[in-house]
Formats: sequence, structure tokens, C-alpha cells
Amino acid sequence: MNRFANQNVIVTGAAAGLGQTIAESFAREGADIAILDFQSADATRQKVEALGRRCTTFHCDVRDERAVAEAVKGAAAFFGGRVDVLVNNAGFNGHYNLVKDMPLDKWRETLDINLTGTMLVTREVLPLMLAVKKGAIVTTASNVARRGLPLRVDYVCSKWALLGLTQTLALENAAHGIRVNAVCPGPVEGDRIEDVMQHHAEREGRSVADVRREWESAAPMDRFVTAQEVTNAMLFLCSSESSAMTGQALNVTGGFLMT
Repeated sequence: MNRFANQNVIVTGAAAGLGQTIAESFAREGADIAILDFQSADATRQKVEALGRRCTTFHCDVRDERAVAEAVKGAAAFFGGRVDVLVNNAGFNGHYNLVKDMPLDKWRETLDINLTGTMLVTREVLPLMLAVKKGAIVTTASNVARRGLPLRVDYVCSKWALLGLTQTLALENAAHGIRVNAVCPGPVEGDRIEDVMQHHAEREGRSVADVRREWESAAPMDRFVTAQEVTNAMLFLCSSESSAMTGQALNVTGGFLMT
């Protein structure tokens, strides 16, 4: 299956984990990839190139307006001026505080990365898509974009806001052939969720195993989801198979969220 044959895809936050799976999966379906990440993404680049696709990487903190503009400009040059797909995956787990204890600088840090960073990258890519009246954008939100979660107010609010950004972008750009959607994953197996569970366990005075069991059992499928399962939803949302879908947020949660 080559749904993205000869298409150009920008992926943010693709040095490892979910982002690496996203970059590899788009490449496996025929796309060339540009990665924006503040960490080295050489390992992902090598994996993409091993699949026979072109890949370039840009060191970029998505909070830095100038760095984002330069990175997107570089990606566009690498692609010959055309960007078909943008995957906004860069994100931060946030801090672990009750609202009454939330330091303002920590609050701002999380929103700057998760929300403002997504807006900045999208803002720079949009003119490239508007010029050809075509494009697909998908953003990694979260299951907590639709519910609250104690100790995670900064992260939760940043993810709720991403759905508002998604719907606004969808309304603003539908007439220009650009579709904008989001995916709301449940806990995704991997190092990142292990770190999150460790923090929750420490703050709640429980074991990591207890936290995992509680979170797994909250889903009817009784497990966490995989990076590939989340990526599959993104591939669908960015392909012609979802041509009538924009402003949507797909749950990939093992049934934990059903609406």
C-alpha cells in the first residue's frame, strides 16, 4: 500500500517513540520525510532512509518562533517547495502538580510546547499548502483532551486547547482544500508512559504496577494502545480515504473513550 507515494511529510517530535513510528510508517507508504525535533533524530532518519525514502532533520525547539520558521523553510527547500502533510506530534508530558500548587512558569512551559509550538509550526506550513490548495494536517492530542486528570492540569489544558485549534483550523481552511484533524490516544506503550506512571505512583503513594493496572482496566480492551495503532489512525486521516473528514478527533484508546 502506497497511500503517500511521492508525498512530502513534516513530522515534529520524531526523534523516538510515537514520532519515530509515524515517520517510518509514512515513509513505508511512499513519503519523503522532514523531521523537526530539539533532540537528535539521526536514528529516525536512518530508519526512513533504509526504507528507500529521503529524509532530513532540523534541530528545532517548537517554542522558538524564529527556529520554527527557519526549519519549515529548510524543509520546504528540501522538498522542492511542496508540503503535503504535517504531523504535529511534538509534545511534553507536563508537570505533576495540583492546581493549588501549580507554578506559573511550569504552566507556561507546558502550554508553550504543546499548544503554542503546534500553532507556530502549523502557521509556517499553511502558506505552502494554501498555495496549492491542498494538504492534510493531523495533531497528536490525548484522551485527556476530553476529560480531566488530577495532577496534570497543565498537560490536560494544553491538550483540550489543541482540539479547539484543530477545529478552528479546519473551519478556516476547508474551502482551500486543507483538512485538519487530531488523534486522541490512550496511554501508548513505551518509555514515555512508563515515565508518566512513575511520576503518578510517586505522587499518589502507590506502585507503578498499581497505576498501570488501574489505567489498563479503564479500557474495555484491558490494555494500553501501541504507537502503530495510533499511527494507523493518522495515516487514515491524512489519506484520501478520509476525504470527507475535517475538524475531527479520533479516539484510539482501547474503548476507554467512546464519544
